[in-house]
Parts: sequence; structure tokens; C-alpha cells
Amino acid sequence: MRKIPEKLLELKNDLVFQKLFGKPKNSKITSHFLSLILEKEIYNIDLDVNKRMLRSRKTSKTGRLDIRAKFNNGEDCNIELQVLPYDFMPARMLEYWSGMYDNKINSGEGYEVLKPSISILITGYKMKETKNISKYHTIWNLREKDFSNIILTDHIEMHILEIPKITNNEILNDELVQWLKFIENPADKEVQKFMKENKYLKQAREELANLSNDPDFELLVESRAGMLRDIESMKNYGYKSGMEEGKKEGKKEGRKEGRKEGKKEGKEEGRREGRREGRREGIIEVAQKMKKKNMPLEDIIELTGLTKEEIEIL
Repeated sequence: MRKIPEKLLELKNDLVFQKLFGKPKNSKITSHFLSLILEKEIYNIDLDVNKRMLRSRKTSKTGRLDIRAKFNNGEDCNIELQVLPYDFMPARMLEYWSGMYDNKINSGEGYEVLKPSISILITGYKMKETKNISKYHTIWNLREKDFSNIILTDHIEMHILEIPKITNNEILNDELVQWLKFIENPADKEVQKFMKENKYLKQAREELANLSNDPDFELLVESRAGMLRDIESMKNYGYKSGMEEGKKEGKKEGRKEGRKEGKKEGKEEGRREGRREGRREGIIEVAQKMKKKNMPLEDIIELTGLTKEEIEIL
């Protein structure tokens, strides 16, 4: 079995995920993977409908590369590997879903032409919105508040798969888990065992090996990995910087308020306010660094939470 370069084994490089599952020639691999997620057979799949193609620039969409697929029954599906944690992720998923659904109907057509749209998110981190749910795979529909067993429509369906929530004993009996562990690390010893029994996993592993023969793609992967590390580093720097400023401001405000209304309450309020102000200063500093690197405006907005107007005046 050919060795795969380490840079192609990283979950954090979503270019590899997009290249592996988004190529039309790998449609059987992708169909099998989606069948496990959706718990239904996917026989025919069209991957030519991808709206976000693999770009040759390392600045191509910093945190998100997705795969668009159309099934033979008219359903649309969007599969996304998210490598960096962002706020408002459920809102983003809803926006992407609505974009798919809205494109199904043309002027003059009736609503009967509409077909379900499915949004799938795979994360390399635990989402804060689902922190009280222990299972790794959650399915979301539009349901009635007091009658949660009744789904209003099957046209909206969202799947979230959080790899860090997978437990060790699940890999033995859950084929979907085996796939997710493959995405995380194809060289994992446990995954290697299942490749002997699962022809689709074996094909996916061979396709990764084929990708390693493309020097241009390897350079692109390496470049993107470096960019993602830079973004993560800048975010961490902004957080730490904000915390330091917060501590300083908190102590100052705490002493001031403490003399007036009581030291304990004053310090606590001062710390809270100081942390808020300090963290914002750190975020602004990160945004300035991103602008100097000529990152796309939409990416800066997404990563920092600042508005377009705030970023433009930096």
C-alpha cells in the first residue's frame, strides 16, 4: 500500500476533503458516504453541480469548502467540512440551505416542482450550540413546539456530525464512524483494519494516494494549511491580547468601583467590562492584520464578527 504524504492526512485541510468527495469520478465513494449519513440508498448522484470549485489561490474561502450534489430524484445536498469554529454556525447553515432551495423554482412555476434540500455539516470541533447533546450525529427538521414527533415538511433537513464526540467503542459497529475516522486520519490503525472489509474505504484511500502524485495539488494543500494556521494563530492572539487588556482594565475599574460601592462587586463588574473592551481591541488588531494580508472582506467579517463598515474604516 502506497504511503500518503502527511500533509494529505490532515482533517484540517478541507481541500483534500473537497477534492476526494467532490470529483465526479469518485461519485460511488460519495454516494456510499451519503447513504450512511442520510440512512437511505443513494444510487445516482451528480457532482457536476458543485457551485464552489477548487480554486488555485490559497485565499479561496478561508474556512469553508463545500460539495454540492444533486440526486436523481431532484433533491439537492450540500456537504461541508468545517475546520475552524465560528459563531452563528446554525444561521450559516440555514443561509446555505435557503440558497439551494430558492434555486429550485423558476418564475411561473408552481410549488409542486420544489424538492427537499439537505444540508450536512462535518466539524473537527464540538459546537457550542449542541454541547448538551452527547451523540456525534444530530438531525434537524422543522417541527411543532409541543408535538415534536410531527414534522411540518421534509423539505428542510440538516445533519451535524461532530468528530470529537465519537467514542472509541463506536468505531467497531458504526460504518459511518469508520468513515469519519478515515476523514480525520486515513493512516489510523483501526481505520486500516476496516479498509480490508470496506471496498469504498479502500477506494478512497487509493484516491488519496493518487492525489499525492500531483505536485501542484500538494503545494496548494500546503499553502492552505499554512493559511489556516495563520488565521487560528491570529484568533488566539486576539483572544489573549483581549484577556490581558481585560485584566488591566478590570483591576483599574475594580479599584475605582470598589471604593464607591464595595470592593468585591466593583472588581467583578470592572473585570467584565475590561474583558469586553480588551477583547474588542484584540479583535480589531487581528482584523487589521488580516487586511494587511489582503484577505477577502467576507472572510474578515466571518472570523472577527465586525461589520463591513467597521472593517473598512480600520
